[in-house]
Amino acid sequence: MPPVIVNRISMYMRQRIVNMRQSGKSYVKISSILSDTEGVSISREAIGKFYTRFRANGTLSDPPKAAGRRKTLQDRHLVFIDEKIHADREISAQELTREINARFHINISVATIKRARKSLGWTRSATQYCQMVRHQNKPKRLDHALKCLADNEQFDDVIFTDETTVKIQTTTGRSFRKEGEPVIKTAKPKHPYQVHVWGGISRRGATGLYIFTSIMDSIVYQGILTQKLVPFIQQQYPNGHRFMQDNDPKHVSRSTKAFMQNNGINHWVTPPESPDMNPIENLWGSLKYHIRRRKKPTNQQELLDGIQEFWDTVTPAVCCRYIDHLFKVVPKVVDVNGEASGY
Repeated sequence: MPPVIVNRISMYMRQRIVNMRQSGKSYVKISSILSDTEGVSISREAIGKFYTRFRANGTLSDPPKAAGRRKTLQDRHLVFIDEKIHADREISAQELTREINARFHINISVATIKRARKSLGWTRSATQYCQMVRHQNKPKRLDHALKCLADNEQFDDVIFTDETTVKIQTTTGRSFRKEGEPVIKTAKPKHPYQVHVWGGISRRGATGLYIFTSIMDSIVYQGILTQKLVPFIQQQYPNGHRFMQDNDPKHVSRSTKAFMQNNGINHWVTPPESPDMNPIENLWGSLKYHIRRRKKPTNQQELLDGIQEFWDTVTPAVCCRYIDHLFKVVPKVVDVNGEASGY
């Protein structure tokens, strides 16, 4: 049988190699003897390497493994990094590097900090924005949501209104390209033409749409209500309604309150900082998507036409879909004790 090739020399073979070498035999002769008598194949290079190590260390055993390079970042450094990120979720790797080097008088690279950050379980994601709710307004939001649940509110007689700004946009935020293709650049005007839009939705349909470019104050606002809201109320809600608007100063000024009272507008007072409880906010998002994805206007008239085209599709059934979203929002506001619902 051919000799067996071994990857690691046993202690027995090591002792035999030492004995034969000390008796004057060459590495080639030792290899031949082990092949003939033990049936193992050990190269003369491997024998020579072992015997040289034996002469240097005086032992048949392998030398102890090196302890390895000392870790650059010790536990105290990792604790420092973790605490810094906890305190400031937006701190960059460059800022962390400067702070840890200054604090511990060491010289750590940005790449090392990034690896440490990852090992601690930190990952980076895009910032998700939500409405701001100040502390004093959280109880008001909670009370409003609780009352809606207690009353089994269906919002059958509520007219939800708001304003928004729509500008000329011809692209969405993302597009696709083949691998290897250059990114296609799209021209973007520095000051795109824009208009302001007022409208309202209810379970019986949408109000008329009012588009304007001027600055809105209380007088302008009252004019919009006169033209678009009052006729809608008279036609769709002759037996009673509730009018919802946000708490913008021009909406709740003394003159506007007097105007509403004189014109039979029943203002349904709702808590401040609560756009999530006004379903028309989501409809505005759909309008803006329609403009930049479907219409892609390049001039003023195309923008105005696109806005009106979208509004013509806002049927009572569409309005109800948006209003029904409140059945998710209201319980969520209760669950988070008046905080932003995220919807």
